[in-house]
Amino acid sequence: MDQKKEGTFIKDQNSFWAMSDDDLIEFLKEDLKKSRWDKAIIEGVPEEKVAMLEEWIEENKGKIEGIEVSIIPTLTGLTVEEEELIENEYSSMLAVDRTKLIKNKIERIQINLATQYIAGSEPQREDAQLRWWEQMLQKAQEQNMANKYRLIREKKSQKISTKTAKKYKKSLKKLKGIEKKLTVVQPLLEKHSHIGKGSRRHELLLDEQIDLFDQGLTERNEGVQQPSGKVLIRFKQYLKEKKEELKTKIDIEEIEDEYDCLKWRYPDGRTGKQIRWSGFPQRLKRIRDRRKK
Repeated sequence: MDQKKEGTFIKDQNSFWAMSDDDLIEFLKEDLKKSRWDKAIIEGVPEEKVAMLEEWIEENKGKIEGIEVSIIPTLTGLTVEEEELIENEYSSMLAVDRTKLIKNKIERIQINLATQYIAGSEPQREDAQLRWWEQMLQKAQEQNMANKYRLIREKKSQKISTKTAKKYKKSLKKLKGIEKKLTVVQPLLEKHSHIGKGSRRHELLLDEQIDLFDQGLTERNEGVQQPSGKVLIRFKQYLKEKKEELKTKIDIEEIEDEYDCLKWRYPDGRTGKQIRWSGFPQRLKRIRDRRKK
């Protein structure tokens, strides 16, 4: 059997990254020995382990146990497992309480950080957690504002619908017979009630690319749908590698700007709506939900 040329280790357990640096390196060495690969990538590295692993790889001139090794840090600085837990916690919050709950969460993390710094100990990824929750607070506040404007539009639409209904009622009085009235009006009312409620697929060209990539990744993993954290890492890497090839479908201007946003354009030059990478898990969930319809 031919030796596999390249492989990826995805270390997504908090218990793994909680080990001491020496123990962690020994475990990685054992994994590399068993792999029999030429090249290995370690994904999902939290920020406090990045410098240590980079130094270890550099000291060994890029090769461990004869294998070329590289690392891919998580985008948030947390482990993949922590990302999933925090995403689930955010999703479980009711929209009406979300802003208040996140503010309380941020306050508790800030207190913990202050206590740890006073005691002289090193914070364990709470800096990364604080940054993540601050981004989620901004997102929740933006969503609250969007909901407010949506409610105003619905109330306005409801007033227009009431006026329209009065016009229908006035017209119906001129018709002869109740059955004839229902025959004329009912189809119009049913059609009006369904406006805007039909399933729409991929308002953004970018969502189409995310959907296609997610389905392809699922197929490559024998039909097992991958966690959003892993899809995020792979999709970002995919955009970097295929940037030129994708220009006929989606023109990538900047994969990650100073605001953690993806900048892109349509092939005809129109500017695409920017997306925050921190909101990718929720976007992926909506795409998957639409796919089921």
